[in-house]
Amino acid sequence: MWELIFWIGLFIGSYIIIYFAADLFLDNLKVICRVYNLSPLIIGMLILGIDPEESIASIISATNGLPYISMGNIIGNSIIAMTLPFSIALMMKPIKIRPISSFYIILIFILLIIIFTGLTFNNFLVVSGILALICYVVYFGWNLKHYSKKNKEGSKSIDIKLLVRDFERPQIVVKYKIILLIAIGFILILFGGELLIYSADKILEFINVSEAFFGFIIIGFVTNVEELTLVVKSIKKESTEIGIGGMVGKVIWNISVTFGISSIIIMNIAFNIVLILNLFTLSLVFIMYSFFFRREYLKRSHGFLLLFIFTLFLSLNFITIQT
Repeated sequence: MWELIFWIGLFIGSYIIIYFAADLFLDNLKVICRVYNLSPLIIGMLILGIDPEESIASIISATNGLPYISMGNIIGNSIIAMTLPFSIALMMKPIKIRPISSFYIILIFILLIIIFTGLTFNNFLVVSGILALICYVVYFGWNLKHYSKKNKEGSKSIDIKLLVRDFERPQIVVKYKIILLIAIGFILILFGGELLIYSADKILEFINVSEAFFGFIIIGFVTNVEELTLVVKSIKKESTEIGIGGMVGKVIWNISVTFGISSIIIMNIAFNIVLILNLFTLSLVFIMYSFFFRREYLKRSHGFLLLFIFTLFLSLNFITIQT
């Protein structure tokens, strides 16, 4: 009994670490973006969007001969990342967004077509994996080309004291110190995430729930809790671009790099209707976002729609597992 209480306490404590580390990370990241005149959207994509934990989970599953867990993790985690965090954030308040380049939406749909082809046709999985990796190289290069440092003269004139005052820090903060605080915040977020997953696994040993229920609902939430916290916090701090960039970057990372490496390892996979249905669900999510990103504001009604898709995703998988 006391051991269970310990793991529950660790579970709660790890989320508290993530919660406060997100403040440290986002506040200083926003300052750095302004000091160096960097795009918050691209910073979100190229830093927050890289998801090594999910990559390791899928690649290890592929290596151990568990292709459906590997592919299911890639698709399912992407659906959760694009529905749950923003649905919760939009329940709190409407958010103002800036239009993002159609390049990202087009790239995502190209990747979804590649994945669909690889999962549907025999002996095409390796080719689709290679194509997915090429897409990530194109994506990375496009970001570097189009979002390099702009208006260098303007960035030099930015007053560090003014930036610090915006975040109610009276002391003069040196740039390297801000970068150090960003690194500390990011490490604490990762550390809290690892504790969260580990303690959740221990709690599973004490409670009597099905592995499927735990995997799709609890673990699905746990593995996205860092992203969920960062998105909600970024919107609350009027840094919406960082949150959107992180989520879009995470999905592109999942369906390009993680899928690409896992596919090359798996080499061949039998047709599975559950994977295809989930892939169509992810496609539906991005069809919705392609319309969302054309708006100036996202409203609570959009949040309810995302929450409905998230609930539909969970229900679909729970029903298919039971049948």
